Amino acid sequence: MQRVVVIANPAASQFTGGSHRDVMSLLNSKYEVEALWPGSAPEATAAAEQAVTEGAEIVVAMGGDGMVHHVAQGLVGTDTALAIVPAGTTNVVARLFGIPSKHTKAVRLITDATPPTRVGTARLTLQRGHTETVHHSVFAAGLGLDAEVVRVADEDPYRKYRFGSMHYARSALGVGFKDYPSVKPHVTVDTGDRTAMVNTALVQFREIYTFLGKIGLRFHDTAPDPMSVLLIERLKRRRIPNIFFSAVAHRDLAAIKGFDVWDSVQTLTFEADPPVAVQADGEGLGQADGGSVDWAPDSLLLVAGPRRSAKPEVSG
Repeated sequence: MQRVVVIANPAASQFTGGSHRDVMSLLNSKYEVEALWPGSAPEATAAAEQAVTEGAEIVVAMGGDGMVHHVAQGLVGTDTALAIVPAGTTNVVARLFGIPSKHTKAVRLITDATPPTRVGTARLTLQRGHTETVHHSVFAAGLGLDAEVVRVADEDPYRKYRFGSMHYARSALGVGFKDYPSVKPHVTVDTGDRTAMVNTALVQFREIYTFLGKIGLRFHDTAPDPMSVLLIERLKRRRIPNIFFSAVAHRDLAAIKGFDVWDSVQTLTFEADPPVAVQADGEGLGQADGGSVDWAPDSLLLVAGPRRSAKPEVSG
């Protein structure tokens, strides 16, 4: 009998004990199932790694995008599939890959033996002093502005869990108007044939960068192939309303003065002085002096829905 491990976050905004019991009951009808309750992000990653070591075929992340991110860290590069039962507020990954929002329907993707598919991820290698860390991003990553927004949003966890993307939007406007206009270009980014000095670089490798409510935000109309990078030289307060409305209206952000978009990026390297904040999948990764963002094709096995909105994978 196949082994399935369910790693759940009971603090997720849409999580209930009843939904978890439903998930376990449905899975128990076909699989050998174990439920785990990690108390921290590192424990969630360690639980996923242990599940791989013990031969689990599928690891289910039940929670929001944070739980998906941390569980995925233990599954990238393995033959154990990630399945998702969305229980957060925004649930970006689930929406990108056509995974139903209702927990019973999401579980049926597993019990109906939906074949997993290989998807790419972005690998972030970060240096801070003499320390190097490696992280994997499932749907988006960024240096600078959006990482600062994540930091500010995380300072009020109640509003983060209660209001989700609207709280991030409010945090973004606060950071944009109050703090970031004074940040000078201090990050040198390079792709081998292009170099720029900026204060922000946002890396998009799905059709949608993130969601604001029901609205999908992206840099421009062309899907990343495999990655696109939005570069902001310096943020001007007077341009923030135009930036916001352009993003919501799906206008090309490269048309905004001081913005640029690089397409067809396989590897992005960066150096920052002073250090720059970094985020992946809406999770803050701290400050980095430098590092790289690399496209890793077919690196994650995922149980996806039949109607994916994410772009077809590009191996490069």
